[in-house]
Amino acid sequence: MADPADLQNLHDIIEPATVGFWPPAQGVWLVLAVVLVWVGVGRVLLWFRRRQNAYRRAGVQELRNIRLRLNRPDGKIPAVQQLAELLKRVALTGFPREKVAALSGDSWLAFLDATMGGGKFTSAPGNLLTTITYRPSDFPQDGSDRQIDELFNLADRWIKQHRSAMPIEHPAFKLEQ
Repeated sequence: MADPADLQNLHDIIEPATVGFWPPAQGVWLVLAVVLVWVGVGRVLLWFRRRQNAYRRAGVQELRNIRLRLNRPDGKIPAVQQLAELLKRVALTGFPREKVAALSGDSWLAFLDATMGGGKFTSAPGNLLTTITYRPSDFPQDGSDRQIDELFNLADRWIKQHRSAMPIEHPAFKLEQ
């Protein structure tokens, strides 16, 4: 009989088979599913945000077109009037119509200031909007290029940065019932 303790009976260690790459473990599937859901929800949220801000992009594009009309002879007054109309249209799109439609004059400028901050509409150059709307004959024809440029930059900033979700309960532009 053979001796079981004989060194001739020794064999190499049997290694287990290597773990294959596929199929992954259940935890990997779970992490992959969570990441896919997260990416999907993120894309949907980005799509909604982009859709909600489409009026801002359209407003900025229209502002660029109006700014090009400034270079025409006698183009200042019509361009600033179109700017005032554009700001009102953008505000009507971003805010409730009941709160915005009836605003005019100083209450309109206060609304623009309150929704962006900075107080630039109620002072120069923002007061050019009320001058051009209500007293176009008082509109300064010479020396106002700097103010008009500042007004267009201010309008561009307002279109891009106004806070449309804020409650509009500011005493300066409260509507009388």
